[in-house]
Amino acid sequence: MTINNIWVFAQGTGGVATTGTLELLTKARSLSSKVTAFVGGDASAFAASLGEHGATKIYATGDLAGKLPGVALSAAIKTIIDGGDSPDVIMFPQNYEGRDTIARLSVKLNRTVLTNSIDIADSGDGVVATTPVFGGNILVETVFTGPGPHLVSFRPKSFVAEPA
Repeated sequence: MTINNIWVFAQGTGGVATTGTLELLTKARSLSSKVTAFVGGDASAFAASLGEHGATKIYATGDLAGKLPGVALSAAIKTIIDGGDSPDVIMFPQNYEGRDTIARLSVKLNRTVLTNSIDIADSGDGVVATTPVFGGNILVETVFTGPGPHLVSFRPKSFVAEPA
């Protein structure tokens, strides 16, 4: 499989993109030139930083007005996918909002989720996620076999955040 389109669940705090977001964007751009950041809230304060780290497009929900982020984000992502803009992979941080959103989106899209990953690759067999088991003594590589979008969450510090 060739990964052509990757979305990254992007977050910001205090008008600054989170380190986890920048890490995921850096990895995403190493796999594809078409990287979209999806933000729950207003992304205008840190949109430039998202672009510097690889995002070529940004979707933002706008102010969530106190709504649960996972509910609003999963609905917004599904709406865009149903409208025809569908990624091959959606990358999420392994944090509260990331886990909540990926779980809800998995149900809405009827797609498998791989969590706690530390790497992702594109192989001839498909998208491969690497997950440590037994205290990190063994690394398991899991290949998605069904249709995309493939949903994967990653541990913090799995990748080094670097501007393009």
